[in-house]
Amino acid sequence: MLEEAVRRITRGVKIGGILVYAKNVSRGRFIEEVNLDIYLRAEGSEGFLLYIKVFYGRKPYYKPWVEFFGINESLEVGTRVINYYGSIYEDYLLSFFSRFIGPGEKIFVEYVDDAETRKQLEIGIPPAVTRLGYKLFRLGYTWFKDWYFPEGFMEGGQKLQGEKPLDNEVRLRQLRRIGEETKAFLINIERYGEHRWYVARAAGRARKILGEISTLV
Repeated sequence: MLEEAVRRITRGVKIGGILVYAKNVSRGRFIEEVNLDIYLRAEGSEGFLLYIKVFYGRKPYYKPWVEFFGINESLEVGTRVINYYGSIYEDYLLSFFSRFIGPGEKIFVEYVDDAETRKQLEIGIPPAVTRLGYKLFRLGYTWFKDWYFPEGFMEGGQKLQGEKPLDNEVRLRQLRRIGEETKAFLINIERYGEHRWYVARAAGRARKILGEISTLV
């Protein structure tokens, strides 16, 4: 499935009048791994946006995954300045690749320059109610891991991992766990008092999550 995602993003797609495409596609460390350099192009100019690494999987041992890293949070394309975080380009790329990520498969997104997500994870807010985590939750990811200190120093910067559930039983179990973590966050919200802006943003998402989960489990 991810092979089709690579083919499509290599051809490119126009979003908000700007072409989003993979300019360079190269072989990774393994035969099943591909590196993509994602660019934006408009008005006769282009700018680098981020790197995406795609692993197609190796049956029956390893499932596919996708990684976003080296994100350029602000760039000029023609006469426009694009701020990646919270933009239609962030939403499009996360949503696009997530459509090709199946049960038990993963996405890794570097957040070192994502100030809101970084601070929320740093102070112990549950991943699913952080800025980035909530986006992944809405895309069907129900298990999270915060790689705040990558092992071996070979995995790049801080990143949030999201994984899709293997089946409906796993999904319901993971949703219940997210619900419990979210309730605990809201109950103990006063302990985050000095970080009010970050907490208020997360609290709004927490209430949405609880409302969504209540209709599913």
